[in-house]
This record gives sequence, structure tokens and C-alpha cells, in this order.
Amino acid sequence: MVLTWHASDSELGGIHRHCFTCFNLKKSNRDEDSCCVLECPVGCGWMFHSCKEEEHLLLCPMVRVECINSSLGCGIMLTRKELVKHLPVCPASIVACTQEWNRWPLHCKERYKTVPFRQRNPRAERGQLDYELAIRDQRMVGEFYKVPRKTKLALRNNLTRRFPALPLPPHTVRKANLTDQSLNSLREAVKFEVSDETSLGITSTYGVAKMFLKNQEVQAKRWKDDVDQAILRTGQPVPKRYWEYPELERGNIHRHCAYCHNSKCTKRNNLLSVDDDYPDEEVWTQCCQVVNCPWECGAVYHHCKAFEHKMICPQYEEEGEFDWMQRDRMKGVSRSKKAKAPPPLKEFPDLLTGPTLCPPKPTRAGVVPKPPPPPPDLSTTMRFDIKVETVTRLQQKPRAMYTFLCGQELRRDQWEGHCKNVHSEIHGGLNNWIEARCPLSSYGCSFSTRRLYPGVDSRASVVYSQDTMSFGIRPPPVELKPSKRGGKSLTDLPLELLQVIFSYLDSWSLSNIALANNLLREVASSLLDEKGCVALQWEKIDARG
Repeated sequence: MVLTWHASDSELGGIHRHCFTCFNLKKSNRDEDSCCVLECPVGCGWMFHSCKEEEHLLLCPMVRVECINSSLGCGIMLTRKELVKHLPVCPASIVACTQEWNRWPLHCKERYKTVPFRQRNPRAERGQLDYELAIRDQRMVGEFYKVPRKTKLALRNNLTRRFPALPLPPHTVRKANLTDQSLNSLREAVKFEVSDETSLGITSTYGVAKMFLKNQEVQAKRWKDDVDQAILRTGQPVPKRYWEYPELERGNIHRHCAYCHNSKCTKRNNLLSVDDDYPDEEVWTQCCQVVNCPWECGAVYHHCKAFEHKMICPQYEEEGEFDWMQRDRMKGVSRSKKAKAPPPLKEFPDLLTGPTLCPPKPTRAGVVPKPPPPPPDLSTTMRFDIKVETVTRLQQKPRAMYTFLCGQELRRDQWEGHCKNVHSEIHGGLNNWIEARCPLSSYGCSFSTRRLYPGVDSRASVVYSQDTMSFGIRPPPVELKPSKRGGKSLTDLPLELLQVIFSYLDSWSLSNIALANNLLREVASSLLDEKGCVALQWEKIDARG
């Protein structure tokens, strides 16, 4: 606190010494070190010395000021007391949704470890919610492979070890050149985020996930020590781990056979013969006989390597569930004489292709037949599992799993409705709940039905837009009676009335109606302060030019 009798004139500024500590607003002595008492010129009702007017205007609730997000694109002017109510609906005060989900690639060995059998994707069609969301995720993966490799390494972390969360920041999706210095900024950013030590050569990493993973390792070691101590208290020795057994380490392969690559090895025959060169019986257990491949692929190997050869044999066929019942029977058949195969049955003529219903069209000699239909486009073929997986945010994801973010930019007043409608109700029911499929969908049936619909009218439906990458509601169709006088259209109404009508629409409907024509787009743009969002768009410039 600065005392007035010790303060200099420069510290007091333009305030008199008496006015600096005077709070008596009813009278003033009008000395040389004081001034008269005034009322706020804006009309807030506050009274102060006239030399404090400049300071009061910095706190007056009735002064019209710019929004605190004016530098981000909000150009509205309002009184200071209305600023608190304006921030939740400010078009420039936006937040990005960080809700995430995960997907497995359709053909992935790591995925087959968690499923009992190989599951195929159901036959899906456009318009189905889970399939539309999977198309959006697959398109983002295609954009991910356009990013430079150094940027991919910089965006990895301990949670997403191979594939970072998609979509990537917009400034990363660009072609790399020799003058691009973005990697330096990414290196500095990674120092303060969750990073991978092997990606950028940075040894000092920080982050919540790093600490979380370290705590998990410490807890696992503590549990293992507790189990060992509990076993020792019983007086029994601690059993060895499976990797401590030497016979399992060798894989049940003899010591000689593990390093023998001679297809004409005769050591086994020499051991079986009566010879004084091999008197030790333990040496006899170190090798086995050389055999041929039972599936007739031409390979020759030691018998103890049969299991390993079965994994790489090109002609190996896995035995069926009931083949063991036919094993002895097939041996008897092979020994007996082979019976002649019965003649093939004559095909029964199809009644629908008879000469009376649809006679075959005569073909001319030398006419080139029509080419077969082209194969499906790879961009439309679904390469990911339609089923949505959910892994906890701070849990380490499998290496082959992809992580996707919502990434929708919303105003603060839209955040609650977005999380409830999209992520709680729609995303929570994508896996065969809202979109119920036929049980035989994985065999080719594309039938599906909606179990839930928005509102009270069953004709309304939830749809997904690939352009805006968001869910919306398609209202039920409205039947309009034709007018005999030729009624007016929506574009014939005055602009003031159109603004009033558009003010009752939500953001989803406004974005769709703005695509109709230029007039409706201008009317929708005029409601930016009440309904829209303003986001910064970073552009790369060439400072040399």
C-alpha cells in the first residue's frame, strides 16, 4: 500500500493527494489537492472525484466494450455487465469435443487374439449410422498417410504407440518441403506432452499417461513380490516361471536336430546300430529320424521339427472337427481297390429357362461378349471393423488399433446437448442397438431397421452427413396442399421475415438450408452471432515473397 504522504507525484498519476484516500462523496473541501465530486457520466449511479473518472470507466458496468474474443473473430459491442451472459453464446468462444473411440482393422492378427473366430463385417449400405461413421473414420486414415513421416513420429505417444489419434491437427496435413520448420516446433511441444522416447530422441518426457504407466508397472511388480512372499510363508519353494524351464526354451527339439540342416542325416541310424563309437546312452536321446513331409510338399526334416514345418508348409490342411472319425475308415479304403466313380447325374432342366418362357438369345459368331463388371473401388471397400470399440482414455491401446476423435467445434451453450445426443444416445447404441441388423448380415443380408426414432413421429430419423461429419435429425415429411392461386415460395418473403423464421432453426438445419441458394445463404450468414461459430484458419505464407 502506497501512503499519500510518502508517494511522489509520478506514483499518484493524475489523482490529487486528498482524492487518493477520500471516500466522502457528500462534500469536498475543494483545496488545491482535491477536486469536485461527480456522478458517472454513463449512468451507472456511482459517484467519485472527477480525477478518478478515467479509472472508473475501466470498471463501469455500463460502458460499452468489445468482446474478449474480438481478436478471434467476434465483433460485437456490448456493455460490460452483459459480457458474462454473452460468453456462453459467443460465436468465437468455441470448444473442441475430445470424445474418442477405437476401431480394429478388419484383417489384423492382434484382433483375432480377442475374438473366438474370424468375424466378417456385415453387409452394410449407405444411410446406416454405424456404416456412415466407419466411412468417416476410414477417410481420416487415408488422410493420415499423406502426412510426412517425421510428423507421424512426433505425434505418437505412450497411449497410441503406432497410430496417433485422428483427425490430426489441420496444419499437419500438408506436403513437407526443405524449408518447412514445423518439426522444430513439434519437438518443443512434445517435451511438455505425453511423448514416445524413441520417436524424437527426447529422454526427458512428461505427461499424465507417462506417470500412469509407471504407476502400473510399480503396482504389477509389487503384486508379484507379494505372491512370492505368500508362497514362501507356507514353507514351499517358489515355482519357476515358464521361461525358466530349459526344455520349453528348446521347444521340444533335440540338441542335434536344432542345428542340423542335412536332409541325409544318418546319425540316428548310426546310433541304432551296434557300434562302439557311441557307447553313451544319453547321446541317443539327442537326435531323431529324418522323415518326409506327410502332405507331400517335398520337404525333408527331423521328426521333432514336424510342428514347426506344419506352420510353414504350403500344402498343409487343418484337420476338421470330425476327421478323426474317418481316419481308420480311409486307411481301409486306401488299401482296397479303388472303386470306379459313379457317372455324374444329368442336370434337371430348369423350368424358368425353357423354350416357351424365355428362349435363349441367338449369338452371332465372332461377336465379342460384354466385359465383366469392374471390381469395387478400394476407396469404398470397408477395411475396418464396423463395431465401435471403447478403450479408456488413459489406458494404453493395442499397437494395431486406431483411435478416432470427434473433433467437432461447438459453442459453449451447445456442448451439453452435443454430448448427450451424439455421444450418449447415438454412439452408445451404434453396436446393433439403434441400427438392428439381420442375424445373417455377415453372410450377405443387408436388411436393417431402426429401433429408436427421435420425437413422437416414427417417420423422423437420425442421419449422418459426410460433409459436416456430424449427426442430425431428418424431420418427418410434411404434406402441402396445392394452392389454386399459385402461392409464393420461401424466397419471395422479405429478408426481415426470413431472419425471424431462420432464428427458430438449429445449427444443423441452418447449415443445410444455406446450401440451397445464394439468398438463403446470406440470410443464414446474418445469424452468425446468434447461431454460428467463428474459428481461426491458419494459412502458410512465404515470408521471402
